[in-house]
Formats: sequence, C-alpha cells, structure tokens
Amino acid sequence: MRNRMRSTIVAAAVVLVLLISGAAFAAYSWTRRTAVGVETAKAAEPTVKITGAVAGLVPGKSGTVNAVISNDNDFAVRVDAIKGGNKATDGGCPEWAVRVVEPTAELVVPARSTKKFPVRIRMEEWADEKCAGRQFSLDVETTISPA
Repeated sequence: MRNRMRSTIVAAAVVLVLLISGAAFAAYSWTRRTAVGVETAKAAEPTVKITGAVAGLVPGKSGTVNAVISNDNDFAVRVDAIKGGNKATDGGCPEWAVRVVEPTAELVVPARSTKKFPVRIRMEEWADEKCAGRQFSLDVETTISPA
C-alpha cells in the first residue's frame, strides 16, 4: 500500500512536470518573431483639370463642364467629393450662389489612366439680380482616395 501511494505521488509529480514543460514549450512556440522586409511605394497625387464654360445660367438652372482626372498610380482611385462655389462679388452676389453640384454616381479612375467626368454647375434658385450678367471663377475642391 505504501508503494502504491508512492507510485501515485511520483506519477502525479511526473504529470505535473510534463504539464509545466508542455506549457512552457507551447508558449515559446507561439511567440516567435520574424523580420520581414517591406518597401512602400510613394503614391502620386492624381491631377484634376476642370475644363469648359457654362453660359446663360439663370436661377435654378445648371450647366455642365468636364473634370479630367489623371491617375499615375499602380492602383485605382475614387473621387470622394467635388465641391465648390463662387466667392461673394463686389456687386453683392452672395457666396455660393453659383456652385458645383456633388456627383451622385461613384467616380473611379483605374490605375495608370485618365478619365473624364461631367460636373454640373448650378445657379441657386435664391440667387438674385446682383448675380446676373457676371462671370464667376469657382473655387473647386476635389477629394480623392484609393479605390
């Protein structure tokens, strides 16, 4: 009986040692570190040119110009926003009486390509006679991100 109890204690100690050493081995095998060489590419900013002119705008009406976007990157880009409007004039035409209408469709320019998109320019319905017969230069902001 004494041998049996000693055998049980020895067996329990062996199992305990095996469990501890197994846990130590498992911890070591899951915490290995590896160095990986990574080189990032420098992204080129897409160029945006807006061409064309809109003539004869009256309150509530719009016309179309073209936005030409060139993407020299190895990945496609998405036009997230095109917005802008006029600055207030000396004659009293208020700011943003003439503005760019945000596109509703997704505009994507594939890698290493150029694409032309129509951009609507609108004279707001509330624009009054102080805006009539004027020429406007619109400040246009374009936000572009990887597609």
